[in-house]
Amino acid sequence: MASWIDVASSKSWNLSIGRFNCSVKLDAFCLQGNGVDRMDIPYEHRRLTTSTCRAEKKVFESESANPVKSCVYKGVQVGNSTPPRRLQSRRLVRPANLGRKFGVCATATAGTVKNEDRLELTPLLPKLSDKWRDIQGASNWKNLLDPLDPMLKAEIIKYGEFAQLCYDAFDYDSHSEFCGSCRFNPRKLLREYGLRDEDYEITKYLYATSAASLPTFFRKSDSDDPWSTSSNWIGFVAVSTSEREIERLGRRDIVVAWRGTVTHLDWLTDLQKSLCPSGLDPRSAGRSINGDVRVETGFLSLYTTKKETARYNKQSAREQLQSEIQRLTELYKGDQLSISLTGHSLGAALALLSGYDLAESRLNMKLGNAPSPAFNPSASMSLENIFDHEQELHHIDNDDKIPITVISFAGPRVGNSAFRDRVNNLGVKVLRIVNVNDVVPKVPGVVLNEKFQFIHDWIDKVPWTYSHVGEELAVNNNHSPFLQLSLDPSCFHNLEAYMHLIDGYTGFGKKFSRLLSRDPALVNKNSNFLKRHLKIPAFWRQDKDKGLIKHPDGRLKFRGREPEDIPPYD
Repeated sequence: MASWIDVASSKSWNLSIGRFNCSVKLDAFCLQGNGVDRMDIPYEHRRLTTSTCRAEKKVFESESANPVKSCVYKGVQVGNSTPPRRLQSRRLVRPANLGRKFGVCATATAGTVKNEDRLELTPLLPKLSDKWRDIQGASNWKNLLDPLDPMLKAEIIKYGEFAQLCYDAFDYDSHSEFCGSCRFNPRKLLREYGLRDEDYEITKYLYATSAASLPTFFRKSDSDDPWSTSSNWIGFVAVSTSEREIERLGRRDIVVAWRGTVTHLDWLTDLQKSLCPSGLDPRSAGRSINGDVRVETGFLSLYTTKKETARYNKQSAREQLQSEIQRLTELYKGDQLSISLTGHSLGAALALLSGYDLAESRLNMKLGNAPSPAFNPSASMSLENIFDHEQELHHIDNDDKIPITVISFAGPRVGNSAFRDRVNNLGVKVLRIVNVNDVVPKVPGVVLNEKFQFIHDWIDKVPWTYSHVGEELAVNNNHSPFLQLSLDPSCFHNLEAYMHLIDGYTGFGKKFSRLLSRDPALVNKNSNFLKRHLKIPAFWRQDKDKGLIKHPDGRLKFRGREPEDIPPYD
């Protein structure tokens, strides 16, 4: 796997996958003449030449020492090395054209750098493990969004890739008898898609059924004998397991990823019906409508509906999630934990609703701090018990809670202002990534909420209007030099486009960065949004021969699955 770095422009590539290389190996840096040897081709395919003039010669060699494991340029660290150091060249005095000061930085081992009298060591920026609570929103991302903190950007993209995985691994093909399921079993899923399989382990798949009509979301097989007639795979729960990742994060992270909609926007009309009491808030009993926590009926139905005759939905998606979170928090009760929920579009709505529910159910209480008996928000409670519940929550210290963070992409409004206030009071941190040209984050609700501040406060108090929750990070597809002008609303809503925009975003009003960690070609995976001169085909992601293979009898038939990837039938 060949890789190289352009020190002058602080760019890094990986030839095999076209992505930002997070483990750069360099054999040498060379500083000569009045510029930097740019390493324009991999080291194994070039010969490094240096000037014989002592004043001009400055070579960082590692042929006889350990290889350089990472690079730092202008405060940005690439790769992992312990302990990290910044190596910055001092002013060179001879000849005159070397009087310029170069910012050549690298993390190196002892014996790697020659002419150390020309170098000075300065400490690097803090590691993620030192500031993970701020990255997870403990201070509501104060001073981290503008300019966008590089660590926060990397974590946003990481959670976005988990949400994207729910799309990539979903079987949409109605010709398949397994349509509506995940293509791979939990043990193989991350490995098959090359997504942090050494760092995270998927512990549970989530399934949903719904009384609501969602033809663009729920998929059914045309087969006479499908794996399930009423359930769809809707996401997963994963947990960080490798010591390396836990050390990097500063805690053990539990991730919940929800599937949304890829491009179709019809689900908005399918689900945009009315607000209803959530039934998840114990304070609702005996309260007036103005204090009632209300959420979108369709979202709640998808989250709470179960079907006794269905193998996968004898429990609702809510019950499946709650039981797994409770199991993991008990299993890792001695560890520092966090709960991170993510999703795109409809998945973003489910991430917010489930994050609120976990906090309302007090499943984020550290073991020994949860009330006894176990709290059940669905059970009827007397007003006295409700008061006791509120008093107990008020006195619980934040150190006794497992932080819950929602990273949502293109999410619609979910509930009313009482819902928003309750989410905030419970300490759930929400970061909403929105494209200003995407219609979905603007619905459902009153359009005037978005435009006219002078009536915002009045509208916000009306119990049947919707309110957004949390902090907003707004991006604009018109700022990317890679994206073409489009009138297709599904392009503005595309998750890969969202991650591309975050990748290049540096701050409000600042120029879009071309130093990208992800290949822009990924944008066209399920869209036609890239400029034509990039020569990336639209909607390029598809199965080879659309799943058809030639069987021994010579006929083309639909590809089967490996036995371990076949879900049990209802």
